Amino acid sequence: MAFALCAHAGKAAPAASPDPDSAQEYFQRGNAFYKQCDYAHAMVCYMRAQKTEPLNKDIQHNINITRSKTIDKMPPESNIFFVEWYKALVMTNTIDNWAMISIVSLIAALLLFLAYLFVSNIAVRKVSFYSCVVLFLAFCFSVFFAWNRKYLLNTHDTAIVVKEAVAIKNLPSTKAPETAIIHEGTCVRITDKDMKGWFGIRLSDGREGWIRAAYVELI
Repeated sequence: MAFALCAHAGKAAPAASPDPDSAQEYFQRGNAFYKQCDYAHAMVCYMRAQKTEPLNKDIQHNINITRSKTIDKMPPESNIFFVEWYKALVMTNTIDNWAMISIVSLIAALLLFLAYLFVSNIAVRKVSFYSCVVLFLAFCFSVFFAWNRKYLLNTHDTAIVVKEAVAIKNLPSTKAPETAIIHEGTCVRITDKDMKGWFGIRLSDGREGWIRAAYVELI
């Protein structure tokens, strides 16, 4: 649900580092910022919520509405469909749930392997062997998905501009020539974090440059 009216209350920055799995908390904070017409911080919250729940239609709807309120109105980056499907699969469970699935699968696989070794009935041995293989694969995938979910949550390669207007430089220096001006609420891709106080960025239209790190909020 997007809000049509703006409240004229004072703006506040998003709280730092909430629970990484609390998409609804970010979503509600985004709604509060939207009501204040603080579209930049609303976008920050919605994007953080979407990072945890990439297929949530309500979150995507609010992102689209908020993006329409920004000055630059950059189109979102397009990803290959199976990459999005994979991310959605990884995000279907929390890290703890994936870990629990892996532990249960491993224990069950070990029990079935023991049944395969010590049961004399041929039919039972066959079922035990193939079930053991399937459960061991489930263990491996669950461990990988748990690790990958943690990696995705801890990777901050996207940011939202939170300053009213920001100059993109062709070098990480205040004296470098400007290549473009972007405005609050614009989403940028972080390509370089090696320069202190600066981020190398790429816009969704392909333009690249450098921006002051203080002018953006990482997702």
